[in-house]
Amino acid sequence: MSSRTPVWLVLWSLALFTTALLLNTRSNTFPYFYHPDESEKAAQLLTGNWNFHHPMLMLSTTKLAVDAGHVPLREQSVVEIGRWISAVFAAAAIVALSLLAYAWRGWLPGIGCGLALLLHHQVFELSHYLKEDTALLFGVAFTFLIAHLYWQRPSTGWAIALGVASGCAISGKYIGAFVLMVAFPLLWRSANPGRGAQAGWMIVALLATLLFINLPMIENRHAFSLSFHREMDRAVHGQGATHSVPHALYWNVFRDNSTPVIWVFLAAFLFGRWRERRSVTLAEWLIIAFPFVYTLVLSFSPKTNDRYFLPATGVLMVLAACGTRDAARLVGRWIPMRWALPVLVCALVASQWPKWQRYDEAFAIDDNRALIDWIRQHPEKIPPDAIIAKDSRVQLPGADSARVLSQFGPLTQTVLAKKYAADLGTIRELRKFGVTHIAVSESDYGNFFLAGHRPKKEDEDNFDRRKSFYKKLLHEGDLLFNRERGTVLYLHPGLRLYKIPPPEE
Repeated sequence: MSSRTPVWLVLWSLALFTTALLLNTRSNTFPYFYHPDESEKAAQLLTGNWNFHHPMLMLSTTKLAVDAGHVPLREQSVVEIGRWISAVFAAAAIVALSLLAYAWRGWLPGIGCGLALLLHHQVFELSHYLKEDTALLFGVAFTFLIAHLYWQRPSTGWAIALGVASGCAISGKYIGAFVLMVAFPLLWRSANPGRGAQAGWMIVALLATLLFINLPMIENRHAFSLSFHREMDRAVHGQGATHSVPHALYWNVFRDNSTPVIWVFLAAFLFGRWRERRSVTLAEWLIIAFPFVYTLVLSFSPKTNDRYFLPATGVLMVLAACGTRDAARLVGRWIPMRWALPVLVCALVASQWPKWQRYDEAFAIDDNRALIDWIRQHPEKIPPDAIIAKDSRVQLPGADSARVLSQFGPLTQTVLAKKYAADLGTIRELRKFGVTHIAVSESDYGNFFLAGHRPKKEDEDNFDRRKSFYKKLLHEGDLLFNRERGTVLYLHPGLRLYKIPPPEE
C-alpha cells in the first residue's frame, strides 16, 4: 500500500458520503402522513412513548438530532429530520460497502461499488423515509467491512469495533442479529492466539452498544417484551394477507432491484471464487454466503416486503463490483485488463442510472397535490358545493383531517372519508345523501382485484360488497382526473376522481 493510499481513501470516503447525502435528501419534504409508519414514528418522537416494534437505532438517533438542533416539535419537522438521519445512515453504508469492495479487489471495483450504490434506486427510495431499513444496512455494511479487516489483521481494536458494528446492526432491526453468524465464526476460527480475549472484548463491546442505543427498552422491559413477541409472531405467522412458505417472492425482489449487467458480474465473481476456492478466506466465504442465506431465511417468513431485502441488495452490489475484475480477466484474451476493467466498471454504474432517474423524478411529483390543484382550477367540473366521498389514501382536506388541512389548506367542496369509500354506502345511497363525486386510490381499491387474492372467511361479505362498489364505479362513473399508480406509491397511489354514476333507468 502506498503511503498516500490512506489519504486518498479518506478523500474518496468524504466525497462519496457527501454526494450520497446530497442525492438521497432530494425531494424529501413531502407530507409526513403519506407514509403511515412515519406518522406513528413522529408520535413516538414527540411523546417519548416508544412502541418497540423495532430496536432503537433510528429513533434514538433522530431524537438526538431533534434535541441537538432545537427542531420545532411538529410532526412534519421531526419526520424531515428523521429522513435526513435515514439518508446519513445510507450514505455511511455506501461508504462502508465501497471500502469493502476496495479492500477485497482494489480501487476500480471499490469506486464502481460506491457509485453503483449511489445510484441504486432502492437505497435512494428508502433513504427518503423515517424507517429503520437504512439503519440496518449501515450496521450490516460496517460489520462486514470490519470483519474483513479483522480477518486480515486480528487485533483487540478490530474485535471491539466488530462488537460495536454488530450492536448497531442488531439495533437497526431485530434481523440484524444475523450478522453474528459472520462475526462469531471469524473470532472462533482466527489464527490469532489471543482470539479468546478478543472474543470477550467483542462481546463486551456488543452488549455495551446494545445497552447504550436501546436503553429505553431496558427501562420499559414489559412493553419491550410484548412488542418483541408481537414482531416475532408476525414474522412467523404473517400480518394480514400472508404467503405460504417457503415462497419465491424475493427472487422477484432481487430481479427488480438489479439489472442484467449485475447478473453477469455476479456470475463472473462466483465463477472466479469457485476457481480460486482454495485461496478464499473464511471472511470472504461468509460474506459471499450472506445474501443467499439471508434471502433463504426471509423466504420462510409469511411477512414480506421488498425493503427487507435491502441488506442483501447492498452486499450483492459489492460482489458484482468485485466481479468486474473477474469479468475483465475472462475477456483478457481479447481486451487488455487496463482497458477492460474501467469499461466494465462504467457499465456497472451506468446500468443503475435509468431506474434512479425514474425514482428521482417520481419524488419530485406529488399526485395528491396535483389532484387538489385540479379541483381548485376546474369549478365547472366539480363545483364549490360538490360533495366528494373518498378512500383513505386520497389526501383531500376535509373537516375531519386537520393534518391535511394544515398542509394544503381548505377546499370549498365537502369531503367525506373512510378507509374505503365503499364503506360510506352504496353508490345509490351516496347519491341519495347528495354525494356528487368519488375519489379513489388504486392502493386502496386495487386489493379487491388482485388475481388469487381471497379474504378471510369472516371478511367475505365486506370484501364482496366493496369489490362490487368499485367495479360499478370504475365501469360506470365519469372519469374526470386520473394519475396512474406509480414508482413511489406513497406519492403516486393511483388516484382517480369520478363524477358519481347516474341513476339506473
